[in-house]
Amino acid sequence: MSDRFRILAPPGAAERMAKTVTRRRFLGLSAVSLGGLAVGGSTLLTACGDDDGGGGGATAATAAGPAELPEVGNLDLNLYTWAAYHDEGLLEDFGNVTIDVYASNEEAIAKLAAAQGTAGYDVLVPTGPYIPQLAAQELVQPLDLDAIPNFENLDEPYRDQPWDPGNQYSVCKDWGSTGWIYDNTVITDTVATHADFIAACQGPASGETSVLDTQNNLLGLYFFANGIDWNTGDEAELDEAEAFLVDELAPHIKAFNSYPGIDLVSGNFTLSHAWNGDARQGLLSVDNPDQFTWVLGAPRTEIWMDTFAIPTGAPHPENAYAWLNFMLDPENSVTDLIFHGYNTGIVGVQDLVPADLQYGEMIFFDDEQVATMDAQVVNDSLDRRVDIYNRVKAAAG
Repeated sequence: MSDRFRILAPPGAAERMAKTVTRRRFLGLSAVSLGGLAVGGSTLLTACGDDDGGGGGATAATAAGPAELPEVGNLDLNLYTWAAYHDEGLLEDFGNVTIDVYASNEEAIAKLAAAQGTAGYDVLVPTGPYIPQLAAQELVQPLDLDAIPNFENLDEPYRDQPWDPGNQYSVCKDWGSTGWIYDNTVITDTVATHADFIAACQGPASGETSVLDTQNNLLGLYFFANGIDWNTGDEAELDEAEAFLVDELAPHIKAFNSYPGIDLVSGNFTLSHAWNGDARQGLLSVDNPDQFTWVLGAPRTEIWMDTFAIPTGAPHPENAYAWLNFMLDPENSVTDLIFHGYNTGIVGVQDLVPADLQYGEMIFFDDEQVATMDAQVVNDSLDRRVDIYNRVKAAAG
């Protein structure tokens, strides 16, 4: 590893993505209006694009970006992000990158809020629906899209999301979905649905199951398995989920792990709840990939979009703009895609990947799969969901 790339901490959604690079249609986030996202009864983010809701460059509320982007190659950048999420070669090509990692959006927001704009990070990688919360707390700064020439390379479906109209605060990094990976030499029955996942966790994978270390994904297991809207705020449904997860599922859970793919080599888990790219990294790392089976969540599952944003008080804002522009370059975007295994939303990206790309079906989903995906909504039930999540973790020991 180059001395220019230093890791400070160890590895530990979107409605209007109406089409993929092949113009696939996504399901909508009906609870979110184009005017903003209601959280706790108040609208946190209002549209800043054109009157027709389209994305567009600078607005009256937009901060001015650098007049000219600095040349990459030896730039300082402090990146606050998810683990195992960036190609090391790209980081070294950019300059002197330091990385701090988090396991959940809530963890990242809490740290930024505690620092009150002095956390020292230049770029943050939040999941889209959390942008309004970050903006409302003034934890991220408005963007000047005119200072990011490569923004034009981002395909239309990945711009102008309901949680950030006009891309006032963020640009797409990539998007993906959720499922699981399991050892088919131990679990001999097919684990095809969320109900199957729960049954396997309570059966042959008892004590050898990991679940994603996020509140929305944990509750999603129960809601998707029972045909309930995973964004529900209904108190009775939340009560039922809590009772089941705490009393019946938690005793069978071995770990809460947002990056189980990297543990396949050591055989730490028999069954792992996983994001598609992380599961793909796991399959690429083992000598016996046929021993493991990947399944996209069914009958419904999630869709998410991670973004790049510039925190308030960034020490190197001009370098942050250079980073966003650097990562929206098609060649760099494809390099990163091959590493992390998520669709980056760049125009024609599927045509740019190598013909021999392994497990491409885990990156580029077909129409039928995309039609089963629902985005997360951060709504009034967030605090209750976090409480349930904490109780399940405590019950699992």
